[in-house]
Amino acid sequence: MYINKIHIQNYRNFNDFTMQFHEGLNVIVGPNNSGKTGLLYAINLLANPSDVSVEDFNKNNLLRYAELYTKTAPSIIIEYNIRHKICESDTTDESIIRLLPFLGIKEFEENRTEKDGIVEYNISAQIKAVYSLDAKFVEEYKKAVQNEVKKFDDYIVVLKRFVDSHYSWCYTNGISSTKADPKMATGVFEIRFIGAERTSEEVRKETKREIASFTKDSENIAAFDKLKNDLSGELEQLLSPSISKLSSLFENENNAIGLEKGNVSISSAIRANFSLSDAYITEVKDTKSGYTLPLQHNGLGYNNLINIYMLVKLTEIQKGRDFKILCLEEPEAHLHPAMQYKLFKYLRDLDQADDLNQQIFVTTHSSNISAVAGIDNMFMLSYNREGESEDCCQQSLHEQFIDKEGESRKKDAKLHLSKFLDVTRSDMLFADKVILVEGIAEKLLMPLFMEICGCPYEDEHISIVEIGGKHFQYFVELFNENAVKKKVLCITDRDFKWIDFDGDSKLQSYCDYVSAMPTHITDLKNSFSIDNLCICTQEKGGRTFEDEFFLSNAEDEDIIKTIFKKAVSDNVADFSEKYSFDLAKWKQNIEQMDGRSRKTIKKFFDAYNTRVDMKHENAPQYERLIFAEIFLHYAKSKKGDVALALLTDESLFNKDGTSKLIVPKYIREGLEWLLK
Repeated sequence: MYINKIHIQNYRNFNDFTMQFHEGLNVIVGPNNSGKTGLLYAINLLANPSDVSVEDFNKNNLLRYAELYTKTAPSIIIEYNIRHKICESDTTDESIIRLLPFLGIKEFEENRTEKDGIVEYNISAQIKAVYSLDAKFVEEYKKAVQNEVKKFDDYIVVLKRFVDSHYSWCYTNGISSTKADPKMATGVFEIRFIGAERTSEEVRKETKREIASFTKDSENIAAFDKLKNDLSGELEQLLSPSISKLSSLFENENNAIGLEKGNVSISSAIRANFSLSDAYITEVKDTKSGYTLPLQHNGLGYNNLINIYMLVKLTEIQKGRDFKILCLEEPEAHLHPAMQYKLFKYLRDLDQADDLNQQIFVTTHSSNISAVAGIDNMFMLSYNREGESEDCCQQSLHEQFIDKEGESRKKDAKLHLSKFLDVTRSDMLFADKVILVEGIAEKLLMPLFMEICGCPYEDEHISIVEIGGKHFQYFVELFNENAVKKKVLCITDRDFKWIDFDGDSKLQSYCDYVSAMPTHITDLKNSFSIDNLCICTQEKGGRTFEDEFFLSNAEDEDIIKTIFKKAVSDNVADFSEKYSFDLAKWKQNIEQMDGRSRKTIKKFFDAYNTRVDMKHENAPQYERLIFAEIFLHYAKSKKGDVALALLTDESLFNKDGTSKLIVPKYIREGLEWLLK
């Protein structure tokens, strides 16, 4: 039995929100304040309908109180759709009894299947929970709003008064609207909620509850009573000297305070009136020294791990079959990344082996956990703050990667992401916006570029993901036309071949550069015609990030010399210092260069001399391009090192800490789009 869908109205972040779940493991990821914790609380309310406060109503609706809530009081509505497969011959399955008040009887025959003589029913049930004002107090509420409310704060005061005194939960069969006993609704599942703030006290409460239930078993009561009586006798013997002294003080009262008239006297005895559950303690033992400590004296990280493990394992010894739900909030708290990975691998393996035998909901901000969770188990949650109707939205990654008939594009993307959605790349699941780049240089320099462009990296919750190639289509598929609608900026290389050293070795023309567009870019544009995607590439003459970056900063001679020296050999760097970027002087003095460098540089000069565009007025543009090509030639084998050198060179920063570098135009335009 499991919750396969939830519909939430007017609760916390959720205005009118629907989400479907899997039978086993459900991992919910997303930015802060996207509704992850609220979703777990909404699930937990089914079994634990604790007091709901004013703060639990949707704040956006409360702000519209004058429009929505002058004649009717706000209410919270949560519908839980439940699925259960039951075998006709199974006489031990009690779930049908628990679900009976909430079943849609008409669907029984429609969901009947028979295979190899075994008849099964895949039954559906719906519990509708409404938290609302008692009908008897509606008129009183309307008068209070009319007479006491002048502004929003007044309304909250009035609503709080009614919520504290006259609100309650009502349960119905969501299919037939038949009213149901609250105990029947809240008793369908045993829901264990493990919050983010876990302490040893949580474990103590759960173990105490388990031991208490064990001691109440009819088979054990007599044995425990005998234990208490025997212990009372032994204690009385041990403490007899003290008891004798107390008896001589109290039992010989001699009516000094008038007890004799009431046939009352004081006596002393020992009774072992203690709770056996209080006798249970959890300790940690140093396996090397054998020394033990109370759990609360251990480190937070291991305590967190112990607490989660014990709370999960406790479900295995408690009564009931397939009625369990585990809600686990941020299991990564206080845990080292390796421990996060180990813990979640344990939970995933339990689910896959069906040993846990329960539905699991996990919220997380940890890319270590999302990297091991598996795409089919994950859901992205976000909060849409644009437009008039703000609300949460979600996307199942399992559903996201289902192909249309006859296609395999999504399948290919899923296979790729399953292998390469590692700890670093899965960070994009938690961000509001995503920048996809090809290589390490762009990833390292992008935060600096964002700072220069006035794009707040942290405030905008932007994730920069290096995909290690040109396989953008696989990553973009993650956000293609789904409900989350994250903005995705792809910064990719044009890869125009200016010089074909294996061919005619001529420097191509700018006309060819402008008209040529690589297939990976055209394929991206044709495949993903979506508003939340922007593709940017070089336009100043560069074929990759490095040469475009060189050309963008070429106007400042001091800066471009510094940039050039980060990549080239010492001998070539000396030439740039002596002769700047004057092609004629380089040619004139080329024999002063060492043999290896001279051979390399001459190839570029020969390409310039035989260039396709020989117009005199365009010569300076091609001269600068040749030096950009030389820079790229040396930088391409050490792009990360060059980027780090640029970030740590103090000469490239002003005294106030601002950068002197110019951000390439295509990157600047992409960042501007991302901020819109």
